[in-house]
Order: sequence, then C-alpha cells, then structure tokens
Amino acid sequence: MAKFFFRRNLIALLNAVALTGGLLWLGTGVAKAVPSFARQTGQPCASCHTAFPELTPFGRSFKLNGYTLEGGDSKLPAVSAMVQTAFTHYAKSLDASPGNGFGTNNNFDPAQQASLFYAGRINDNLGAFVQATYANSFDGSSISLDNTDLRYSNSSKIGDSDVVYGITINNVPSVQDVWNTTPVWRYPFISSQGLAGPSFGTMLESFGPSAQLGAGAYLYARDLVYAEVSAYGSTSSTAQNALGLSPSSSAISGLAPYWRLAVEPKWGDHSLMLGTFGMMANIIPDLTAADRSVTDKYVDVGVDAQYQWIGDVHAITFRTSYIYESQTLDATNQLGGSDNLKDNLQSFRTSLSYIYDHTISVTGGYFSLTGSRDTTLYSSIGTDNPDSAGFVADLAYLPFSKGGPSAWPWFNTRIGISYTTYTKLDGVTANVGDNNTVMLYAWTAF
Repeated sequence: MAKFFFRRNLIALLNAVALTGGLLWLGTGVAKAVPSFARQTGQPCASCHTAFPELTPFGRSFKLNGYTLEGGDSKLPAVSAMVQTAFTHYAKSLDASPGNGFGTNNNFDPAQQASLFYAGRINDNLGAFVQATYANSFDGSSISLDNTDLRYSNSSKIGDSDVVYGITINNVPSVQDVWNTTPVWRYPFISSQGLAGPSFGTMLESFGPSAQLGAGAYLYARDLVYAEVSAYGSTSSTAQNALGLSPSSSAISGLAPYWRLAVEPKWGDHSLMLGTFGMMANIIPDLTAADRSVTDKYVDVGVDAQYQWIGDVHAITFRTSYIYESQTLDATNQLGGSDNLKDNLQSFRTSLSYIYDHTISVTGGYFSLTGSRDTTLYSSIGTDNPDSAGFVADLAYLPFSKGGPSAWPWFNTRIGISYTTYTKLDGVTANVGDNNTVMLYAWTAF
C-alpha cells in the first residue's frame, strides 16, 4: 500500500512537471503574492502576508505543506497574473540613451515585468508555483521561465512530534525558502530595471532562474526545526534557449550541494528564526575554453535571522543575513582572468519593516558587499575591488490585502515609492550619489 501511495504521487509529480511546462510553452523578476492561492484557501492575502511579499507564519506553513491547503469555494483554475509598472528617476541623467526606447532620465515603463502563474494544489500532496515572465529592460524584452518550485509534501510523527516532510524540484537556489532573508525572496522586493546596482555578487546571489535545475528533500519538525539538502546542476544551452534565456557562458560542473537549516521558535504573536544556508560548486567559468576540466571552486556559507511580531493592527519584521564566499580560481587564473588564485566575497543585508493594518508598509534596509583586491578579476569595472554599499527605503500602500473589490475579491496591488542611495559602488566613492534612484511603482496581481 505504501509503495503504491508513493508511486502514485511520484507519477503525479512528474505529470505536473510536464503539465506546467506545457502550459508555459503554449501560453506562456521576482513575484510572490499570487491570487490563485487566495482563491484556493479562501483566505485574504493578509493571512499569508504582512504586506506582500513578506510571509507570515501561516504563509510559511502553507508553502512547506506543498501549496495544498484548501478552504475556498472558487472553481477557477490555479492561474494568476501580475504586472509591475514603474517610473524611474536618476540623480544624474545618463550620458546617452540606454536603448530599447528608454531616455536618459525619467523613464516610464508600463510593464517592466508581467508574469503568468500556475500556482496551487495539484492533489492532496502535490502543489506548484510556476512563473513565466515578460521582462522589459534597456537590453530589450524577453519571455522566459521564471521562479519555479514543484513540491510533494506529507506529514507524519516521530515519537510524539509532528513532522512535515517533502521533496522540492526548483530552478534557482533559495526559491524554495520560506523566510525573506535568502537571495530570491529578500528585500528589496521590487527594483527598477534601470537601477545601477553592484556589478558583482556571491555565487548564491548571482544565479538566475532556469540556468540550473535542482531537487532536494526537506523536513520540518515540531513546528520548530527546518532542514533541507538539495543538489543543483546547470541546464544545457539548448534547454536555456527553449526556456527563453540567453545561454550562460559558465556552468556548474557535475552537481552542487545546497543546504539549509533553521530553527524558529514562536510565542504569542512573536517568532524568531535563526538559520544557516550554503552551497559548494565547481564552476566552469568559460564554456568556450578548450580545456574545461579545470574548474573554479566556490563555497558560500550564510547565516541569517528573522524576527517577526504580528499584532491585530501593527506588525514588525526584522531580517538580516551574511554570506561569506571562498573562491579558489584555478580555471580563471589559468585563463589569465585573475591575479590571485584565492579570493573572497562577503555580502551583508539587513532590513526592518513596519506594517500598519496590512495596508501601509514602511521598510528601510542596508546592504554591503566587500571582497579581495584583484585588479584583473575586476578589470571590467575599472577598479581592483567590488566593494559596494547603500541604503534602500520603501513606502507602500496596499489597499486590497484584506479583500479586493466585490467584482474580483482576489485582486491585490501594492503602490509605492522606493529610494536607493549608494555610499560606495564597484569600489568607487567619488560622485557615487549620481547613481541614486527614485522609483514610483504599481505592482498588481489578479
């Protein structure tokens, strides 16, 4: 009986992969609050989000249980859509038009990102979050498979302890995470396509959706401890082309292990998560090189924490994370791409959000990136180090978190203003304020 149960759900999971892939092929960033989840559960967005996309304990439990919780009476399929509209002002106008119809300043983009989702329950133990995205940028527009997480989940007991366990198949490390501290889901939650930003980042911060595919198993015990082990490999250039990507010039050699461990005690309206995550990978830096047997070795180790207090009207979330990356650049150095055989990067992020009545959101955050000095490695930015730091502030109004208009109660929107200011960018402090950016945005899901 147990073998039949597992085989039935494994077959359903494989069918789900084929089904969602087929839907995206025929009709088919980052996006998080999905109305099809609200239709499925019968809950308003405020149940899963303090202010979308920040998850509540209920939202984290919904994801860990495979997106399968029901309760709603809607008969609509698990399909949703999202559009991000943005107006961006730079502190100093660009020297020339960046292309694709954009000007040197005050750029309005009615659809800098638009996404179609298949997101919801497939059967009692299977659920999916699949996103296909149209993105418009200075380089042009594209349609590609975006963040994707397919899950099998179940529950059991170990002694007297309740345990949720599952399998995740996903296309970018940390998209499966349930806290807003790891790279895919962290603050800032929305950014302008024209934002300057650091040119470099750690390996875990640099992966884009669908350039790799991963699978892993997780365990969530006693509503307290989360543990996961996964492995990732690069997708082929043919697959990347088919998924709407420009094929990457580098690739993971073999499989790269990824781990996640977190403890989150809860008391009253409070919760506190303390965790660690990381990844080890052998990277082929140049797929056109004659000798691809020599690789670069990367080890990323992260620690993170999140404190959350959610009252009837007020809510506060504090998030912080730190990633240390060790690089052994055997291949890059052999190809003449670095001065040093060993380098490192250190990335730090912290942010604090206050939400009033699930309607007004105020968030401030700080980020920094520091690294070894290596003139050749960073020659593309004209400095010998990648050091960057700055602040991001966001003020948003969410009128429909507790229920949308009567004609479509699952409608949700976030209207806001975001300001990014730099104290250092790509190793440079002189005139760094020229890169400061103000963005007005409307983020709508339906």
